Amino acid sequence: MGRRARGILEYAKTITWYDYLFNEAKKLKKLKITNEYQFYKFMYSNSIYSPEAKLFKKYKFGLSTPQKSWKESTEELIPSATDIIEHPIWNIENLEFNSDKLISEMHNLTLGIREHVICEGVYSPQPVSYSILKKISAFHNLDAIYAIYLLYQWGLIINNYQLCNCCAETLEKNLEKFLSNISYLHRSHIFLFDIIFNKIKKMNYKDLTIAEVTNINWRKLRGTDWKSNIRMHSYISEYNLSRNSIISKKLKNKEIFISVSDSLILNAKFSTVSNGEITINYNDFFPTHNILHILSNKNNTHD
Repeated sequence: MGRRARGILEYAKTITWYDYLFNEAKKLKKLKITNEYQFYKFMYSNSIYSPEAKLFKKYKFGLSTPQKSWKESTEELIPSATDIIEHPIWNIENLEFNSDKLISEMHNLTLGIREHVICEGVYSPQPVSYSILKKISAFHNLDAIYAIYLLYQWGLIINNYQLCNCCAETLEKNLEKFLSNISYLHRSHIFLFDIIFNKIKKMNYKDLTIAEVTNINWRKLRGTDWKSNIRMHSYISEYNLSRNSIISKKLKNKEIFISVSDSLILNAKFSTVSNGEITINYNDFFPTHNILHILSNKNNTHD
């Protein structure tokens, strides 16, 4: 029996862990870390591994999952890094929730968020409104997303589709805020959002018996609604990830919704010069994606 294939969130959690470590390392003023070489040197300074093994480089694209020894050594250098890679949000890809599991997960949320979701020793969540969900979405950690996802799942279990829709809309409307507040998701959000919105729908009933299900296409929202700096950073992150041959297979046939103006800007960023000729065909940079052109973005002012 072969080894279980790694899910896409296996890649995402390691990428997130790597980016968290890199971001935090650059904040250590005494070290003056400005590039990846200095970062790798710092990471290996407390590791049992030799830099020649080049193992840590694999973590940049999530190609390998760090073992206990790596987690322990990096935790000593950058506290809370283990909390990132072991966060339960990375388990949602193949996890089916029941009421006991949901309540347990709610009680394990960080205190600031937990007090908006559930009371100590209580078996059901507190009453939730859109204003409360908006407060939760403003937190600067993974629990901000996870708590709303848990409440959505609770809505499914108790057949409260109003709660489901409220949670779905909160996630839909706050994607940019999540990326602004949680800097270490700047690459891995590509995978995380794909999984979340594959599981979350908006639901309504017509004539009491006919269900109308609306999918939320975050990729289209990126192209049509996001602010220019956030959406461009997202496009660039997806491009850089797709340059890896293994990751590109995980992104095969994913949709890129993009306006003409955005495609011209990205073409300029990614253009290459060979034999005096400039290559600026955007589709060449996403050969496994489906490129879908849109008219314009609501926030079409570029920085």
